[in-house]
Amino acid sequence: MVSFAYRLPQPGAVTVSGVQREYLDFITRTQLLDASLWRHFTDVFLTKADVADRGWRGEYWGKMMRGGCLVYRCTADPALYDTLLRAVLSLLDAAEPDGRISTYTREAECSGWDVWCRKYVLTGMLHFCDICPDEALKTRILDAMERHLDCLLRRVGPGPEQIDITQTSDFWLGVNSCSILEPVMDLYRRRPRERFLAFARYILSTGGCSGGDLVALALADEKAPYQYPENKAYETMSFFEGVLAFYEATGERRFLDAVLRFAEKVYATDITLIGCAGCTHELFDHGAVRQTEYSDQGMQETCVTVTWMRLCARLFLLTGDEKYADRVEQSALNALYGSVNLYMQPLFMPGKDEPVPALPFDSYSPLYCNRRGYRVGGFKLFDDGTFYGCCAAIGAAGLAVYPLIEALRQKTAAAPALTEHCLNNSVAFTYGPYVLARDAEKCQEDIAAPVRPLRQGEALRYTLLPCEPGEHVRLLLETEDGPVLLTDYASCGKRWAERPGAITVWMR
Repeated sequence: MVSFAYRLPQPGAVTVSGVQREYLDFITRTQLLDASLWRHFTDVFLTKADVADRGWRGEYWGKMMRGGCLVYRCTADPALYDTLLRAVLSLLDAAEPDGRISTYTREAECSGWDVWCRKYVLTGMLHFCDICPDEALKTRILDAMERHLDCLLRRVGPGPEQIDITQTSDFWLGVNSCSILEPVMDLYRRRPRERFLAFARYILSTGGCSGGDLVALALADEKAPYQYPENKAYETMSFFEGVLAFYEATGERRFLDAVLRFAEKVYATDITLIGCAGCTHELFDHGAVRQTEYSDQGMQETCVTVTWMRLCARLFLLTGDEKYADRVEQSALNALYGSVNLYMQPLFMPGKDEPVPALPFDSYSPLYCNRRGYRVGGFKLFDDGTFYGCCAAIGAAGLAVYPLIEALRQKTAAAPALTEHCLNNSVAFTYGPYVLARDAEKCQEDIAAPVRPLRQGEALRYTLLPCEPGEHVRLLLETEDGPVLLTDYASCGKRWAERPGAITVWMR
């Protein structure tokens, strides 16, 4: 069977234009070409920066490398390739004598987020191999990744002197560590060493979680993911990406069945109208029902959006079922595009009097009467006082996955229409694939006021308007209390520092 990466279009094979290209150029300019940012991300491996707070700074390099390589598939930008190449060479030089590449010291390794961060080293390097035309360099990278993984295999496993992988982190019952399964299988495809396959089988034997067998739960198809022993959406979906990669390499059907059932349960119980999960910050929490509720904390995390998109993209490429491509589009046009900080607005942090400098992605997406720019997810400081966040590092991958999947679709465009979505005595509206929202700054009215739409027969009464800059849909919905302005969710609340105001998808 052919893996996920090999099904995606190769660099130069697709032409991306319009808004998709605008967003790719934005992230290339503001993030991916930033040499100082790559230096920060590499330096944490030299200084072992994550030891003091058991942090996850070591994930940033691999997340951004994966995103950069996927963006390069869309743009074939030589300047981007050169930047990625330099970043790869710098991290290869940061390897320890035995090949270990970690932001933790030897004494602190296999704790906190160490295995998670080592996973992202593998992930980033192997994504670069997919776009690298230099066979000698690819061999060097793969040799280095074998040594890097072998260092972990000596410490982690079922042996009497080894650490069980579910015990290598005291966060989320170890599912974050078990998500290394995906790049392990990716390396196994390129270097089919029996020890790598044995390690993958060992991870699966743990069930991916110290509190229960996630694969068995998915196969049983009785509990929803928010009812699993742990309910961290991003890490759990990352683990199931690995389960799918194991199926792609081995053809063992039960693992595909587990992922298919897991994905359907997530979609049914937790994916909201904008294509994300987690109404309680980043947790599966029955968000498909709870999405109409007000929340004064971060919700609908961008890391969750992108990971859901990646899982759906893999399933589309494997099965050819268009519903998965539709779900990628739903997430991209709404949750993800809404999170892109096009105007580089500073971000606000609870407990801080002053905003912090802009990042290219917002971390959380409100659904009911709240604002953007609420806080930085995965916030970590560097030694020089600058900082970064997990969502900012992962977002580029989502911006690239969407056009890459769209290029492979055989989609017949249908005339968009306004349908109405009712839930919990609330209503929301979509126009084609776009979720609509009320924006206090745009309409200068009480966005929490009830909405009672007027109809012509069964159809909602509305008037399409010319879009303002940055918008994709603008219309006036006719209601009993006068017209209500609705625009596409992704364009709402985007200047949160200049024009602070709430937005809402759900209306009473």
